[in-house]
Amino acid sequence: MRRKYILIAVLVWALLLGMGLYIYNKPHASIANVRADYSLDAKDLYQQFQQDETVSNRKYLDKIIEVKGTVAEVQHSGKSATIELKEDSAMGGINCSFTNLEKNIQIPSKGSLLTIKGKCSGFLMDVNLVDCALKE
Repeated sequence: MRRKYILIAVLVWALLLGMGLYIYNKPHASIANVRADYSLDAKDLYQQFQQDETVSNRKYLDKIIEVKGTVAEVQHSGKSATIELKEDSAMGGINCSFTNLEKNIQIPSKGSLLTIKGKCSGFLMDVNLVDCALKE
């Protein structure tokens, strides 16, 4: 009888270990083909968060947002990059984080106008978008 319980425990442990490894190695889902919940200019998004962060968090937090703006700064390292969209008159901007970049992707230069889609993760001096993708 004791042998039966040990065998069941080992099988359950192996099943849990297999599920954990599967989840850990599962590829990251891209939002490139997901429809955006909101589409607006970088300046408008930043102003909404600056005027009332609580209301903006309720509206935009964890939502897919498509933002159009001018590139103010680009930081690129390895497979990740951060692009800041900012208007000249604004104090802050939209901080867009890209992870697991493909080798053939063209990182835009400073001053170029582009549209980025990302998941809003909140406001901390800048509006932060994560898991971003460039819209063509």
